[in-house]
Amino acid sequence: DGADDDPHRQWLTGLLGAPANVPALTGSRADLMRSVRLWVGALEDRGISSAWRLRLSLEEPLVVGDGGAQDQVWSLVLQLQSIERPTLVVDAEDVWALRADSATIEGLRIDDPKTLLLSELARASRLFEPLARALQEDEPERITLDTRQAYVFLREAAPLLSEQGFSVQCPAWWDTPAARVGARLRVVTPSLDALGVSSPTPGSAGAARLGLNSLVSYEWAVAVGDTPLSLEEFEALAKQRSPLVQINGQWVEVRQEDIERAVAFIRANPGGDARLGEVMRMAYNTDRRAGINVLGVDAEGWASLILGEDGAQRMPTLEEPPGFHGTLRPYQKRGLSWLAFLDAAGLGPCLADDMGLGKTIQLLALLLHERAEAGEIERPGPTLLVVPMSIVGNWMREAKRFAPSLRAHIHHGAERLTGDAFRDKAISSDLVITTYALVHRDREMLEAIGWHRVVVDEAQNIKNPSAKQSQAVHAIDAPRRIALTGTPLENRLSELWSIMDFCNPGLLGSATEFRRHFAVPVERYRDRERGRQLRSLVRPFILRRLKTDHTVISDLPEKLEHKEYCHLTADQAELYETTVRHMLGEIERAEGIRRRGVVLTTLVRLKQICNHPDLAPGKDSTAPTGLPTVARSGKCIRLLEMLEEVIDSSQQALIFTQFRAMGDMLTGMLRHAFDRDVLFLHGGVPQGQRERMVDRFQQGDGSAPLFVLSLKAGGVGLNLTAASHVFHFDRWWNPAVENQATDRAFRIGQDKTVNVHKFIVGGTLEDRIDQMIESKVALAEDIIGSGEDWLTEMSTSALRDVLALRPGALAEV
Repeated sequence: DGADDDPHRQWLTGLLGAPANVPALTGSRADLMRSVRLWVGALEDRGISSAWRLRLSLEEPLVVGDGGAQDQVWSLVLQLQSIERPTLVVDAEDVWALRADSATIEGLRIDDPKTLLLSELARASRLFEPLARALQEDEPERITLDTRQAYVFLREAAPLLSEQGFSVQCPAWWDTPAARVGARLRVVTPSLDALGVSSPTPGSAGAARLGLNSLVSYEWAVAVGDTPLSLEEFEALAKQRSPLVQINGQWVEVRQEDIERAVAFIRANPGGDARLGEVMRMAYNTDRRAGINVLGVDAEGWASLILGEDGAQRMPTLEEPPGFHGTLRPYQKRGLSWLAFLDAAGLGPCLADDMGLGKTIQLLALLLHERAEAGEIERPGPTLLVVPMSIVGNWMREAKRFAPSLRAHIHHGAERLTGDAFRDKAISSDLVITTYALVHRDREMLEAIGWHRVVVDEAQNIKNPSAKQSQAVHAIDAPRRIALTGTPLENRLSELWSIMDFCNPGLLGSATEFRRHFAVPVERYRDRERGRQLRSLVRPFILRRLKTDHTVISDLPEKLEHKEYCHLTADQAELYETTVRHMLGEIERAEGIRRRGVVLTTLVRLKQICNHPDLAPGKDSTAPTGLPTVARSGKCIRLLEMLEEVIDSSQQALIFTQFRAMGDMLTGMLRHAFDRDVLFLHGGVPQGQRERMVDRFQQGDGSAPLFVLSLKAGGVGLNLTAASHVFHFDRWWNPAVENQATDRAFRIGQDKTVNVHKFIVGGTLEDRIDQMIESKVALAEDIIGSGEDWLTEMSTSALRDVLALRPGALAEV
């Protein structure tokens, strides 16, 4: 079809017509040629088996001889790999040992493996000629290559073989920045001792000379990976004239263009003095300097504590400050030390510890440490703490418990102070706690205070830089800034930019520059090198520890996750199919924002139907008894079965739902079924009542063992360690949000194993989306948008595939 938008198909179609019809090549010539090769390959014999394929595994020389790289012998090992189960690999040596014409290996059948191996080897030899030598042997197992042949295999043959359906296993170092010639930046600063301090403290002479704006000396050096090279080493490398050489036991690709660029770059950039922030941007190649492969930074002096890989571990360790009531765990002491060092040095830290590891007490300890260092006469000015409304009370309780000597004030509620009364109260306080909504509403009054520091808790609340509350928080002038968050990146890299720009304005450039340099290459094109550069650039300012890491905390019990598969009842299945048919008909006629609206509305309805048919619009909301009928929902049936075991064993449980109406239904059902009081926390619950609910649940006396929570209202900031079971009745489809909710129970103070139950209706959109999330879990933070937004971009056929009911969705009658 010549009208096809695919340039490859247009080009091939033009070749079959008049010469004048051949279109000009547009876009990437390499991409077009790759498409041509794939098309031609599809016309060839693909082998006799569709279940197994040839795998070629290149092994580097094990022993380094006295000669140069060209004297080394490489091995290309022949194997068969299961397509269904890629981890199942059979060496050619074992294939020839098989006595039968077919075999079953780890439960998978392989027919005529010897003929398959030889036929696939013959096909592969058309793309890499040295493989033809193996066909001259009766039972080939591997072929040997010299270094230059190995390089041709890696650089030229491996991509072609992969495109033609073969499996290729290259050494782990291949095609990584560490295996290329490039440049490293060396930063030189005085030591802390030379500045006259062992650790910077507020107002010290040493601290005044640190920070992103401090002048540092720097110079460039040619390097391979983490190894800077002297001029003599570099000249020896260039003289070898081998495409692959060994340096310190590591194989390195040496391209002539890399050498030329490195030499030209070093000559043009001898070094000098610059501000630390500018030097960091140089080091991580934010401006793609002259096409050079910038490999990282080495630092000496105080800068090594910030830029070094082990800098946080080498910072002076602080103990519990005077006035702190409690004992800090070792990792919390390291967190306090890290916060104190960066904060006093004029750098903005982001403490991104996993939920439940005690970010609150680490910040309170910092405020007490700062007061102790400065003394009462030089008492620091007030710190403004901005938090979600739901955790204002939690912060005040924690301050009274761990730091009762801090003068804390809550700026919230209709009776809050204004004008001069607020100004006087703020200036005389150590800590002023307010909410994100009030920062925008009382912006003018808050900006008039000379804040010593601004701290944002649950910093993901400023992830949208265009939101009014984000702009209001950024606008507050303070010399020190700290961000606290358990999820520094939920959905998109722009959220990371917003948080880091709050902490260290200008570090990542403007939002437009960040999008061009990092967000688009990483999110759209999966550019691993740009991702590495970004991680390196923000790493000094983000401290993240996970409670699942036993080197961080060894006495936290396990978290066990379970997927609970449920069925639809007949009522649910009928409503589900009717809703899907109606939506598919509407989106065929809709475009743009209207199509997105139809998809989102339908997805919400389908999720509600999967919960209970009474949630569907227009349905009678209650049964004749005045309570929703449990038997009309597969999820409700399963939930009551499981909660009966929880109640019988005197345990407690949290039940999360994103729908207020579903929360009301569950509360009524559970009270009726178990004759117990059931707590329900949602956005409409006043702060005082919310705190009483939490306190009652935490008492654990059995009077209210079940706590139903709205995911938005109860997903952050609460300590509910009395629970040993967490039920996600419906899925948010965002792993970060679900993990936040789970961490209400799985946190410090928990002494029981936490069982997490994720409800999924099999054969429905819940099942399909769960599979999609699991397949992308490593990229979930970048790919999966908030809620269901990412699904609206699917084609109609893809949506039909996701939403259609599959066998097993309907409960057996």
